[in-house]
Amino acid sequence: MPSSNFQSVLAADVGGTHARLGWVELPFDPSQAPRLLNHKRYRCADFNGLEFILQRFLADCHGSADAIAIACAGLRVGDRVISPNLPWALDLTALQTVSGELPLSISNDFEALARASRWLPSNARTLLCGKECGPGESRPILVLGPGTGLGAAIRVRVSAHHEHVIATEAGHAGYAPADQDEVALLAHLQGIHGHVATEALLSGPGLLRIYGAVCAMQQQAPKAHSPEAVSALAASGDDDCAMRAVRMFWDALGNVVGNLVLQTGCFGGVILAGGVLPNIDFGRAQSDFATRIAAKGSMQPAMENVPIYQIEHGELAIVGAAMALANRQ
Repeated sequence: MPSSNFQSVLAADVGGTHARLGWVELPFDPSQAPRLLNHKRYRCADFNGLEFILQRFLADCHGSADAIAIACAGLRVGDRVISPNLPWALDLTALQTVSGELPLSISNDFEALARASRWLPSNARTLLCGKECGPGESRPILVLGPGTGLGAAIRVRVSAHHEHVIATEAGHAGYAPADQDEVALLAHLQGIHGHVATEALLSGPGLLRIYGAVCAMQQQAPKAHSPEAVSALAASGDDDCAMRAVRMFWDALGNVVGNLVLQTGCFGGVILAGGVLPNIDFGRAQSDFATRIAAKGSMQPAMENVPIYQIEHGELAIVGAAMALANRQ
């Protein structure tokens, strides 16, 4: 060990598009924040498996590990990880070979993000709506993020230096429409896909699906064939279908956020992350995002106060992956 005060952890945050790896100094004192050192990002599709990305990182950023920690999109069931958004299956046997005798931790990527969000300074988040919460907030907090899929986890404060994090697969639950436009959208997508998961709409591919459905329902040929192109068309104001798709995305997100707060009791707030929202932030003001969150009947007075934050999470989940090794959340 390089120091008696911390572990040196090779940690990874593996999403559907990118894998972010870094060296983390993990203090044994839970009141001290972990420290991220050298880190790099790799495209998952450029490799045949996570074990090859780990080997590349070790070649790019030399170091000595006391442990390896992986936070990955998906759900671990026994010796396999169900992760439909990865370009390859996660081979736990191959990862054990890479780790050798070192301790190996596997956790969910949004579980890791939620775990590390306790160290996020208040100036690193933007309040979108609701009422700012104080530093002593003890009610559960929801961490949610549209990216390649829709990640979600719950953070519950146990004591000053101990929080419990619950990973969820909320993104795979069926989507529930909130108005007639969404009823028509859902019916259109059900005719193509059958089960329509929430992340089938609230993700990068979901934005493209919404756009395609809007074009089909308005009998117009789509001009965009990627989420980025939909965002660009909507931002330019040159495509009514793209602008409507972005508004519907934000409306649907507000509906889902409000539902999840009620279902999980996360009245302490919601932290929105993921790679999609920064690209379509311009559309939020024209949407009913905040109204949809609060429009929950008799619960509206409570819902209007729930703080909704947006963050750029960057490499935060790398730190959260390492934190799982200390068994302190």
